[in-house]
Amino acid sequence: MATAALDPHLLWQLAVTGMRRRSSDRLLGVAWWFLDPLLLVAIYALVFGDWIGLGRHSDQRAYPLFIASALVPWRWFALASTQGSAAFTDHTAVLSSTPVNREAVLLAQWLAATGQSLPGVAVLLACMVFYQCPLTWNLLFVPLPLLVTGGLGLGVAYLLCPLRVMLPDLGNLYDTLLRLVWFLSPGVYSLSHIPDGIRGIYVALNPFAGILEGVRRPIHAGLPPDWQALFWSALWAAGFLLVGRFVFRKLAGDAVRML
Repeated sequence: MATAALDPHLLWQLAVTGMRRRSSDRLLGVAWWFLDPLLLVAIYALVFGDWIGLGRHSDQRAYPLFIASALVPWRWFALASTQGSAAFTDHTAVLSSTPVNREAVLLAQWLAATGQSLPGVAVLLACMVFYQCPLTWNLLFVPLPLLVTGGLGLGVAYLLCPLRVMLPDLGNLYDTLLRLVWFLSPGVYSLSHIPDGIRGIYVALNPFAGILEGVRRPIHAGLPPDWQALFWSALWAAGFLLVGRFVFRKLAGDAVRML
């Protein structure tokens, strides 16, 4: 079945419909999009900040702000990559019966996840005000790691979207992998906790080291991003975008026919 060209109006409609669907099937609706990041920050701050004691480290003062500044970009990546990779399986009826642009379906899922993540920014801003975030020019660098976050999430979505149709268990495997990667990344701890001898390798092999530190350092400490770490994260994002889009274009047709 031939597919239609990419229509921005259709893309927007699909994204809005996806956001409405994810809010209408919950008792709290859109309010949950605010409560979810707020509760996550509170739980991590209690467990890792108070009970485990990470919040007592000198470079991790104001631990809820420390957590929130890393959790917001991570949550965006997790939602964008998970929901984007489920674009085909979530729209089986549409893709099977209508010549809709396949890439538009994926991009709409990514946009919907982006909108769903925006309330987390409000939680971060509240923490910034409460803990008197240092207002420095380095805050202007925050969009750079966020741009890398969006690109990495989209690249992973491109890669996994057709594969999740061909390998039905891949979605569950990816959810488990996400939890593991979060704790292997500097989310609840900082790069200073990584031993000096392996920090360079850690930064090069972990796409989220530059992203999480790149958002956190300007907000939490008033410092510029770790440029070396952010460079490696940008390379990972570019690689996933190139490979993911290639795989998507090669396998999307076969995946849709399998629905």
